[in-house]
Amino acid sequence: MTDTPATDLSVSRSPARGTSVRGAAGAPVGLVGLTVRSAPVPVPRLPRRTEELPRTPLAVRDLLRPALLATAETAVAEAGLSPDEVRTMGCVTASNGATAATGTYIAQVLAGPGPRWLAPECFLHYSPHTLTGELSIALDLDGHAVTLTGAAAGVDALGYAALMVRSGRCRSVLVAAAHWPRPATPDDESVPLLTTAAAILGSGGGGGGGSVNSWGGVTGWRPGGSHPAVRGDDPAGSTDGRGADVTAPFAALARWRASRGTRGMELAGGGSRLAVVAGGGA
Repeated sequence: MTDTPATDLSVSRSPARGTSVRGAAGAPVGLVGLTVRSAPVPVPRLPRRTEELPRTPLAVRDLLRPALLATAETAVAEAGLSPDEVRTMGCVTASNGATAATGTYIAQVLAGPGPRWLAPECFLHYSPHTLTGELSIALDLDGHAVTLTGAAAGVDALGYAALMVRSGRCRSVLVAAAHWPRPATPDDESVPLLTTAAAILGSGGGGGGGSVNSWGGVTGWRPGGSHPAVRGDDPAGSTDGRGADVTAPFAALARWRASRGTRGMELAGGGSRLAVVAGGGA
């Protein structure tokens, strides 16, 4: 992910089978809420003494989803949306293996000397869409919900959310992302950073129709990398690897907002690109 001056992104990259990514360019969609949080959080690991493993059905304490929910709640509060506006909001989440740390631990327990049974909630750790479901249920969202994965997911989530607003599917969209890298090896005892990010698009600009003024806008989404609308042989299909931090575009947005810059910039990641402009969306 890079921060560079914004360029003309009005033309989408060549999509698959002659189709196009509708609404990728157009009037900017407003940004009205943004929160990025990062803290060291140890991933679940097998204990050194196997007798410490539970012999009852394995239940794993969830550390990822509560952190993402708290970040999303802060972004929603900053946006100042009414309960009715929140209820009709859409949701797009981005991750690139954030749920894998817990899933790996569960697999290690089942393959080793631990219990052979799982508590039902353990199965949630294997699906990135669980993050989307958690946010939608906890915040009582009733709009369209989408889950994106892969190296380009952070940029694509912002771009897709803008497309949802511009197309009229939603007046506002919560865009959330999580990054929680797995240990490099089973013996790696380092404590990784759990980073969660959330932004609100739509209200106050870009056709959002809300009552809150936006401090910036996004436009010119050019999906690349793993997006299904891009041909496999397209140069934009390059990625930043399995360990790409999909919260990095949100961190770049936070730095840009804090600098009070009047110049736009470009967000890039996993082959996807998105233009950010100062001021409210049109």
